[in-house]
Amino acid sequence: MKVSPRRRARRLAALALAAVLALFAWSLRNPVRTLLSLRRPDPDAACWTLDVHGDYRLDRVLARGARNERELLEAVRAEFMPLLPRAALPPLPDFGCSTFVARTPDGRALFGRNFDLEPRTPPLVIRTRPRGGYASVSTTGLLFLGFPDGAVPSPLPRRLALLAAPFVPVDGVNEKGLAAAVLMLPGERPPEPHTGRTPIQTTLAVRLVLDRAATVDEALALLGRYEMHHAIGSAFHLHLADATGASAVVEWDGPGGAPRAVRPAAPAAPGAFAHQCCTNFRLADGAAPALADDPRRVGADRFAALEAALAPAGGVLPDADAAADLLAAVSHRRDDWGPEGEAIVATQWSAVFDLAAPAVTLWPDCDRPRARRFPVTRSGSFPAEDEPHAESAEFPDVVRQG
Repeated sequence: MKVSPRRRARRLAALALAAVLALFAWSLRNPVRTLLSLRRPDPDAACWTLDVHGDYRLDRVLARGARNERELLEAVRAEFMPLLPRAALPPLPDFGCSTFVARTPDGRALFGRNFDLEPRTPPLVIRTRPRGGYASVSTTGLLFLGFPDGAVPSPLPRRLALLAAPFVPVDGVNEKGLAAAVLMLPGERPPEPHTGRTPIQTTLAVRLVLDRAATVDEALALLGRYEMHHAIGSAFHLHLADATGASAVVEWDGPGGAPRAVRPAAPAAPGAFAHQCCTNFRLADGAAPALADDPRRVGADRFAALEAALAPAGGVLPDADAAADLLAAVSHRRDDWGPEGEAIVATQWSAVFDLAAPAVTLWPDCDRPRARRFPVTRSGSFPAEDEPHAESAEFPDVVRQG
């Protein structure tokens, strides 16, 4: 039976439309799987988890650069998900935080972290397994994605902002045992660098090192290639640690925003560990223990408490429970008040990162009975490819803490 040219054209048009729709549906399969993965570990858990499926195009987002949250969102929308709402990333509120690096008697490196913030935000634990990058477990606040008080809507279209989650981590650990956490430097004006390098902002820097660095030295080499800009109009520093126990606090200052890596002081006694503590004042300014005596420095009391526990013990803690005890000693509950009766910045979550067998044990609101452990795994749909390796490079102005 002979088919008329008009009917043949209609059939071809229908096939072409079907092919376009099939390709569009195929392109959405991983974003949909990501949105559907959102859940609580159990009904009583005060945190949420999100498994990120597919390629979130970090290379292309990095190539575009981002000086602030607005530019980051535009880069994500352009490269990853055009339907992402423009208001997905609100300005981040002020926060404090405490971190430390210690070691157990059997040589396991531990990284402790309190995330202090007002207003309240339940933690979102993000699992990523990028092609050509390292698997990681990282954390952000649901508030940062536009969901205050953890009020995540059920309809998928209203969850689209969650697709930006890989780009707004505030701490995390990857499969090689490299951990990173950002801490605010309150009251400091952030530098305004003009180096000509590709600009990145705070949370994008965390994603960069988690996906691409296996060690502190590799992370420093990566960060040295970019022009660092800071989130929410405040300065930050970045605490790094790896499975060997090496650590550094990276700070950017001066008109050009030059990076400096503050390493821990060498241990004074045989068998001691070069531990490192960090809160909310610059460590590159001088001897950190002396700076901690200055009450004008935000977090000086927390820093002093961490040092008082770790220094006499040679930076060694018996186990992860002892690390959790130390975090509890410098945390703030929601019903705590300051010495003058003022409200304090509460601890939203605490976490102990095991850097030897990469995993994070996290609990919200100073409530350790609700702790959950999240191991870093490669299981899933995205097999590891060639592992990335940052070329070695000298990081400028390396200073020693102590």
